[in-house]
Amino acid sequence: MINKQLPNLFELFEQLPDVRMRSEYRMAEICSGALAMDLLKCGSRNSYNNLRRSSVFCKNFEHSFNISLPHADTFDDVFRLTAPSHFEDIKKQLVRQLFDKKTLRKHRLFNSHYLIAVDATGIASFSQRHCEHCLTKTSKNGVTTYFHYVLEAKLITSDGLAISIASEFVENQPDRDFDKQDCEQKAFRRLAAKIKKDFPRLPICLLADGLYPNQTVFDICEKYNWLFIITLKDKALKSFQEEVGLLKPTIRPQMVIVPDKNYKINQEYTYINDIEYNKVNYSWLSCVETKKHLKSGQQLETKFVYITNIKLSKENIIETATSGRMRWKIENQGFNTQKNGGYELEHKYSRTNYNAMQNYYLILQIAHLINQLVEISKTIQILLGAHSKTTIKDLWNILIGYLRFIEHKTIEILLE
Repeated sequence: MINKQLPNLFELFEQLPDVRMRSEYRMAEICSGALAMDLLKCGSRNSYNNLRRSSVFCKNFEHSFNISLPHADTFDDVFRLTAPSHFEDIKKQLVRQLFDKKTLRKHRLFNSHYLIAVDATGIASFSQRHCEHCLTKTSKNGVTTYFHYVLEAKLITSDGLAISIASEFVENQPDRDFDKQDCEQKAFRRLAAKIKKDFPRLPICLLADGLYPNQTVFDICEKYNWLFIITLKDKALKSFQEEVGLLKPTIRPQMVIVPDKNYKINQEYTYINDIEYNKVNYSWLSCVETKKHLKSGQQLETKFVYITNIKLSKENIIETATSGRMRWKIENQGFNTQKNGGYELEHKYSRTNYNAMQNYYLILQIAHLINQLVEISKTIQILLGAHSKTTIKDLWNILIGYLRFIEHKTIEILLE
């Protein structure tokens, strides 16, 4: 998959500035060691070192990638001194390659706009101050927690991809007043500017949760010519909601029956265009979904409400609402997978160095990008479909077993 979709990955690693006094390994090898730790879902530097102690594993890896694997302490030393902007730039170039290859075009909204979900997640927390950039929160009991989190922009697709296109760390600056510490809203302004700079002509539809329906976000989307579909909570945008309440009784909902083997699913769509808010017209969209289990009769009703700058019609409301609901993929396929799917996002890969912490996070995003492309490939889908009990975790364990215990020469003899 690397050779097919990201053929210059190791070349990009090699071009990174070398911050070391002496160089036993090339920069491509340094970065590939950290990448391998995440590709193989080791979960810690210690687990990676345990794999590396196997001579068979090292030989197989070097045969596959033509790269030697350094000790984890070696790439940790480099990550402490390398600016995170370099890895962010590599990630940007890799994503651009996917756009150039038109790999993701079929997943666009209205066949024109890429779905970009934004959300923040925690990456580490400490009982004592970790560094000068720590954010803080104090409980009712007076216990102060020091933590780090990051605001992510991920490209979302219907087949489950959640690819990081930009990351913005929410961080305090040493010269900033404590009472004015950084937050997700401030970080969004920086993140949006970064996306526009890195992908200036990319047609984007922004997906966001109930924290984002505010004038600042609306103005940024208008400035950058982005569409948006943002979750609207009941108490948000009071004047907007009041007008919706007045107009809603005059609107006839559109009913849709969704085919399903196990459930009877009814969806009720309601939309209103041209609702003025701060002298600009927006649209309101609601989807009420009722799911009734065919055997048990158990019924569940879920309501989704959005504000959008898309002009709605009977022809596009289903696609618009479906796209809005895909925002949850940044939490599930994105953050949840990285935290609980073997990557161990919240593991303290560097307990004392903030610079290294950021670099480990960014290299994990690159590894997750590669693994996602592998997991949706025809080869893996065939393997998953060959047996109903086979899982991605099983296949990764088999891969590690092959690399660790079966010499490549043995494979060649067996094939002959």
